[in-house]
Amino acid sequence: MCSHAQKTDRSDLDKLSKKISQFGKLKIIDSALFYSNELLSKSKAIQDTSYELKAYNDLAKYYKLINSQFQSVKYYTKAKELYLIIGDTNTAIKKLRRIAIAQNSLGDYNSSENMAIEGLKLTIGLPDSLALKQKLGLYNSLGIATKRLKNYDDAIIWYNRALKISIDSLKVITLKNNIAVINIQQKKFQLVIDSLSKLVKLPILEKDIKVKLRVMDNLGFAKSKLNYPEAEKELLQVLRIRQKIKDISGQFSSTIHLVKHYQDNKQNRTAIYYAKNAYEIATKMGWATSKVEALSYLIDLKKNPKNEAIEYKNLTDSITTARQQAKNQFAKIKYETDQYREENLKIKEQNAQQQVVLQKQKNQRIVLISLISLLSIGIGFVFYYWKQRNKIERIQERHTTEKRISKKLHDEVGNDIFYLATQLQQDPGFTTDPDKLKILKGFDSVYHKVRDISRDHTVETGEEYGDEVLSLLNSYGSQTTKVVTNTLDADFWSSVSAYKKGELYWVLKELLTNMKKHSKASFVSVQFLKEKQRLIVTYVDNGIGITDKHLISKNGLRNVENRMKDIKGTIIFESEPKQGFKAKIVFTS
Repeated sequence: MCSHAQKTDRSDLDKLSKKISQFGKLKIIDSALFYSNELLSKSKAIQDTSYELKAYNDLAKYYKLINSQFQSVKYYTKAKELYLIIGDTNTAIKKLRRIAIAQNSLGDYNSSENMAIEGLKLTIGLPDSLALKQKLGLYNSLGIATKRLKNYDDAIIWYNRALKISIDSLKVITLKNNIAVINIQQKKFQLVIDSLSKLVKLPILEKDIKVKLRVMDNLGFAKSKLNYPEAEKELLQVLRIRQKIKDISGQFSSTIHLVKHYQDNKQNRTAIYYAKNAYEIATKMGWATSKVEALSYLIDLKKNPKNEAIEYKNLTDSITTARQQAKNQFAKIKYETDQYREENLKIKEQNAQQQVVLQKQKNQRIVLISLISLLSIGIGFVFYYWKQRNKIERIQERHTTEKRISKKLHDEVGNDIFYLATQLQQDPGFTTDPDKLKILKGFDSVYHKVRDISRDHTVETGEEYGDEVLSLLNSYGSQTTKVVTNTLDADFWSSVSAYKKGELYWVLKELLTNMKKHSKASFVSVQFLKEKQRLIVTYVDNGIGITDKHLISKNGLRNVENRMKDIKGTIIFESEPKQGFKAKIVFTS
């Protein structure tokens, strides 16, 4: 989360960025450059990469607008390096293409070639669609650089590679026209005529008149070299159209071709006329290299070209100096870039080492937390196991106690009552006296109750449990009360633990006993259902029902809830007076 100070700083950067855009639109370049430098300084101070990149790009753009190519290349190079650091390879390649174009315009063709090749290497990691788009531009830059280095065969190779991946019809025509220009340099004039004669007829050229005029101009010039009679007319036609549409660079190319045409045909006066036109265009546009080219023809054509020769020498010297300066500047930029890259590598290495330390500490914390967690889970499991074991032991102990008490009642109390009853039966007066007979019958009733208690506390929880439950349900049925249940699979009870079976048995018995004593029900339904690991028992009768406040305390059902808690189950009672009674039992098997 950003601090308030960081938000404020970023807000300042945003304001600076807007100022730069405003001055750029107004063409006030010096102010745009001033605020771009300020944006760069402030963005680097707070390590804001996005605004730092914007500052580099703005500086490169505005220096290019004032023809300060060295500075433009410098900031495009810094932007390229930063894009590589943040992993934006595609944009880094775009900057390399701009650098290569700038170096071509400054005459440093070797450096331009190197930049384009560096860009090609970076395309390896790009998705195919992006890589092809970037390769197209890079191949074209390499074609231009190698052509100007007079490596014509290499230039054709690069242009042909671009042709293979180009899908734009106009770009394909432009590339073929570029190859034709190289073929002219190689004096393969008929090859140029054959190729361009087909291209010039393509309807797509109507969409871009400048491209069409380039094709027509080169075709006309190739024809002039082989003395085609229509060549002069075609060259002049192209020049007139270019003058009409104010295509200045095209006009220069046309005049140079006409100079060569008339020179080849020994029409020196006309050749000089067009050479002077070319010179005027180059002078007007400030194109030093083009001016030198025009002067070279004037020196060849004029009888006394003293002034032209002096200017030619001065210009070539200044161009040579400028190109050397360009190389020196590019060498300096490369050195600074290498230093910048080395510093970033050091920072990356330091960061990587810090990350290793932090990761090691993090791993240690994870191991420690894991150990504590495992220990906690282990303790929790042991505690849970101990608690469950105690609970089971308590239930088993209760069952054992109940069995022991019931056995004692049967063996001792029951037998003693039976013995007393037998002794009283031997007295003739007891069997004939109605009052004494009532006492004897009372002894017999108590004896049978004691025997029933003994039998009740012995529950079969093994394979016969299903029959035991069915027998329990049937024992509560009578002529006035019908008890029904659903048919179960043979293995229905196999996954239920023995102690849970026992508890369910007593719960059902408690519910049935409650029904028998209090509800006056004529119909009872007990349904058993399994849902995954849960066992659901639904008890319903149509008795007189009971109120909630008397539900447990008055009807002796508190034991039912206690038994369900012991096996981590639930029992929900639903009952209204004269609306019957319902209980839903749920527990895991």
